[in-house]
Amino acid sequence: MKSPLTLAKSILAVAGIAAISAASAAPASAFSFGNIVGGDTVGDAYVNDFSFDVTDGGSDNVIFKIANKNTSVAGIFIGSVYFDTGSNSNLLSAFGINTGNTGTVNFQNNGTANMAQSANISSPWSTDFSATKTGGASNGVQTGEVLGLSFAGNYNNVISALNAGTLRLGLHVQGINGGSDTFVSSSTGNTEDTPEPLTMLAAGVAVGFGTMFKKQRAQAQKAE
Repeated sequence: MKSPLTLAKSILAVAGIAAISAASAAPASAFSFGNIVGGDTVGDAYVNDFSFDVTDGGSDNVIFKIANKNTSVAGIFIGSVYFDTGSNSNLLSAFGINTGNTGTVNFQNNGTANMAQSANISSPWSTDFSATKTGGASNGVQTGEVLGLSFAGNYNNVISALNAGTLRLGLHVQGINGGSDTFVSSSTGNTEDTPEPLTMLAAGVAVGFGTMFKKQRAQAQKAE
């Protein structure tokens, strides 16, 4: 059986990991996209291959990570991203582009550019922010790559607006067998909050130590 000092060190180790996890963990939510009814259909079969996460960056900062997970169409990529904040013009500000991208992704601010097929969206669309790839297709969001965009904004308010459909994201996806299509975020596509890696690590370590302590306690009781 471990000595009281060794046991105390183990408990402190678990407490330390939990403290680090609590300090570094950030709420994150995942969202999906939907097709535009009455719009182009060339990309309809691939809409579920695109998604985005929203993470609380702290100090009223939110980070959007937009991912391309398509593996069935060679050369398919996200060329532009659009945001419509609806009537809440104060929801997002201080637009930041290329925030922790994955891959060769490189985008630039495209202002309030019009989004293709927006006229087919049942609820009128108005672009408040947009970003588009720089140069050729290689700088778009290719398969397995991620575009990071940041804003000044309150995380809880942003998630509420996404769930209510008053904040919407649009994607212009290109390279779809010679064509392109546009997708819009789904207000019904929000998943449960996703734990950050350190949170998961701490939880696993804590469970492991808990199991070990139970075994040691049982052995000590048998020895008495």
